[in-house]
Amino acid sequence: MTTLADLWQDAEFRHADQIALIAADQPMTYRQLGDCIRRVAAGLSSRWGVQPGDIVALLTPNCVEFVVSYFAIVQIGATVQPVDERITPEEIAAVLADADTRFLIVHGSLWPKFEQIRTLTRVEHVLGIVLTAQDVEPFESWCERDAAWPQDVALLPATVAELMYTSGTTGEPKGVQRTHANVRAAVRNSLRGFGYGEDDVIAIAMPLSHSSALNSQMLPLLAVGGTLILLPIFQVADFIEVIQRFGVTCMRAVPTMLRLLVAHAGFSSEHLPTLRLVINSSAPIDPDTYVALKHRFPAIAVLNSYGLTEASTCTVLPDEMALRRPDSVGRPIDGVEMCVIDAQGQAVADGCEGEICVRGEHVFRGYRQRPEATAAVLVDGWLRTGDVGYRDPEGFYYLFGRQTEVINCGGQKFVPQDVERCIEALPEVAEAAVAGIPHRLLGEVAKAFVVLKSSETLEARAVIRHCTQHLTSYKIPYAVEFVETLPKNSVGKLLRRKL
Repeated sequence: MTTLADLWQDAEFRHADQIALIAADQPMTYRQLGDCIRRVAAGLSSRWGVQPGDIVALLTPNCVEFVVSYFAIVQIGATVQPVDERITPEEIAAVLADADTRFLIVHGSLWPKFEQIRTLTRVEHVLGIVLTAQDVEPFESWCERDAAWPQDVALLPATVAELMYTSGTTGEPKGVQRTHANVRAAVRNSLRGFGYGEDDVIAIAMPLSHSSALNSQMLPLLAVGGTLILLPIFQVADFIEVIQRFGVTCMRAVPTMLRLLVAHAGFSSEHLPTLRLVINSSAPIDPDTYVALKHRFPAIAVLNSYGLTEASTCTVLPDEMALRRPDSVGRPIDGVEMCVIDAQGQAVADGCEGEICVRGEHVFRGYRQRPEATAAVLVDGWLRTGDVGYRDPEGFYYLFGRQTEVINCGGQKFVPQDVERCIEALPEVAEAAVAGIPHRLLGEVAKAFVVLKSSETLEARAVIRHCTQHLTSYKIPYAVEFVETLPKNSVGKLLRRKL
C-alpha cells in the first residue's frame, strides 16, 4: 500500500462492519463511510469538475464531512487543503489566496463565517450545500449516488495529498506540501511510536485541520480499524463524559488541555477505567502534570512526543522515562533520523546545543510556490527544523525553542523559554511568555508577558527581583506586562510573533 486511497480501501475491506467514527452521537461503520466517500468523490469529479492536481479546501469543524471529503479528494488525485475554522476570516482568505485554491467545501455551520470572507477570496467554486453531521448521509444535495470517479487517475506516491499551512508561530504561514508517501510514512511513525490497535477508541478534540490530529490520530486509527470520536471543541466536562460513555482508550492533548483535565475530579481511573494511553504533544509535559496524571491513572502510559507540520511525529518519550527526563521529547521513532548541527551545518557532539534536523520519508516535499524557503530548510535530504536543542549521550533529544525566537542581548544569546520557566515558578503566575524587544545600546532585551492566576496579585518588580535571583544578568526581563491571555493557535501553541 503506497497511497492514501490504498490505506482507506484496505481499512474498509478488513473492517467493513466495525464502527469507524462517531460524530454528534451518530455512529458510522467503515462500509457506510466508504459508500459516502465514493459518492462524494464521484460528485466532485463528474459534477463539479475537480481534476487531479486541483486544490480543494475544507472549512469544517471536526465532523463526518471532514473525513469523507478528505478521502474523496485524495482518491481522485486532488489535494486537500484543511483550513482551521478558528482563525480569522482575513487569515482564511490569505491562505486560500496563497494556495490559488479553486474549490472550497464549507460546512453549513460555518456559512456565516464564510460570508465574511467571500469578498476577500478568489475561490472559483464554493461547495456550501453541506448537511450537518447529524445526518448519516452527508453531502446529499450535491454528491452523485451511482456514479463512480474516474478509475484511471494516475495516483502515485509522489502525488501531493495535503497542503497544510503552518501555524505561523514566528512568521507568516507557509503552505506545506505533503505527498501520499509522506503521509503514509507519518501514519507508520505514529503506529510504531504510539502502538494504536484496532480495539482502540480515540477522542479527537484537537482540530483535524492540524497535522497532529489528522496525521497522528485520525489516519493511523482508521488505518488499523480503530474508532474515532469527533468533538467540535474541547470542553473539559464534555471530554470526560465522552471518554466514559464511549469507552475511549486513547487521547492526545497539549499541556494546557492536560492541566485542565487533571484539575477536574472526574478525570481519574475510577471514573474512566478504559483509558490506557495519553499522548502529550506541542511541548514537553511538566513534572507536576505528569505526577498528577500517574496518580489519577496508575496503570496508563503517558507519552511525550515531538513533531512539526513539515514532518509530523518524529520522537516518542516512553512513559518510564518521563520523570527521569522530564524536559526530553524522547528518541526518534524507527524510520526517523535526527541530528544536531551548528551554524555552519556541521554535526555537533552530544550535549552541545544546535539546530535539530530530521530525515526520512515523512519529511514534506516543500513549501508551495516558495522555492527559496524550501531550499533553506531542505538541505541534502535533511529538514532543518529551526528548533534549537541538543541530544544526550543516550540518544534522547531536548528542545529549547525556535532559532527565530532566540534573543540576542549585547551579543549574549538565549531562548525565551529559560526566562518563562523561571517566571512560571512563581506561585501567583498561571503562565508567561517572553519576547525580544529593541534596545538602543544592547540591541535586544527580554520583555515578559505574564498571566496571573485568578484572584492573585503581583508587581512587576517582584517578577524582576525573582529573575535576578535565578537567572544570569542578560536574561533578566527589561520590562514586565501583565495580560489576561496569551495569543495561541487552535492547538494551544504560543504565537510569539503576536506578542
